[in-house]
Amino acid sequence: MAPDTILVTDRSTIRSLCGFTGTAGFVVLHKDKGYLFTDARYHLVARKVLPPSYTLIDLNKDFPKVWAAFLKKRAVSEIGYEGYDLTVEFLRSLRRRSKGVRFRDVGTLIRQRRIQKTQAEIKLLARAQEITDEVFSMMKKKIKVGMSELDISWMVELLARECGAEGISFPPIVGFKENSASPHHHCSERKLKAGELILIDMGVLYKGYCSDMTRMLFTKEPTPEEQKIYTIVREAQELAISKIKAGVTGVQADGYARSLIEEAGYGSFFTHSLGHGVGLDVHELPNLSPSSKPQLPEKSIVTVEPGIYLEGKFGVRLEDMVVVEKNGVKNLTKSSKEITDCIIKA
Repeated sequence: MAPDTILVTDRSTIRSLCGFTGTAGFVVLHKDKGYLFTDARYHLVARKVLPPSYTLIDLNKDFPKVWAAFLKKRAVSEIGYEGYDLTVEFLRSLRRRSKGVRFRDVGTLIRQRRIQKTQAEIKLLARAQEITDEVFSMMKKKIKVGMSELDISWMVELLARECGAEGISFPPIVGFKENSASPHHHCSERKLKAGELILIDMGVLYKGYCSDMTRMLFTKEPTPEEQKIYTIVREAQELAISKIKAGVTGVQADGYARSLIEEAGYGSFFTHSLGHGVGLDVHELPNLSPSSKPQLPEKSIVTVEPGIYLEGKFGVRLEDMVVVEKNGVKNLTKSSKEITDCIIKA
């Protein structure tokens, strides 16, 4: 059980609680009320978005005195905090200024509260993915031999903004041929040559919510080996998607795809977990991994992204974003995975 008083410092959690998006400040939750501590630069913005249950507290004033008075007035004896986000320096500072108050890490509990999305959040996430599909469709017509990985990465951001996104949810991963065998390859000046395949992992930000999708493109008919690996990855993904539903654990979800890839003889080349939650952050709970025992609840949104990576040759990953439902999932990702639709004229 969480304490009555919780300190929230994670920017995404603050946004989910009260709508505040400033880069300085923190929230304290005490019983059924919230308090936003921030400086004068953000007061006007904060007043526009804070719910009625929230009070704005000025950080420009003498913070040690303001903090001590805040704790004394509410007889605070214990404060929960987000251990995954709060810096050691700030925690030490607060402890010095909070005599007689215990501090307890409740970060996991706070993150778990964000797993199940509201219908409003699901709509925003669906729109983020819809924009991602639109961008990818446009990119397929624009990618040409001679472009660099960085050129295509920048194209993602430009098109995302043109299509109504406020930005990208993470720096796009664009890997040509051998670079696609690195799951989180950093884009380079490497230029696309005729006949090479392309891995593109991309996502946009829409009203604070993220999308995440990976697709493969081919600049010629895939080789027999490329087609074989692509088919295995696609079948593994489709199997997992068909099996995932509320109540399935992260271990089970990961196992559906992993077992198929292992049976095909490529288990050692699937080097990461199957997926993760998506929301205000592009990586959230829950996890779909060999060590993730919690069950997936309804209205959680997760990625399903198996991959096979052959170092020095190429890699294949396919990633969709799905809403977990009682009896299955709703796939928010619409970009085609038919291999014939992934061949472009570059």
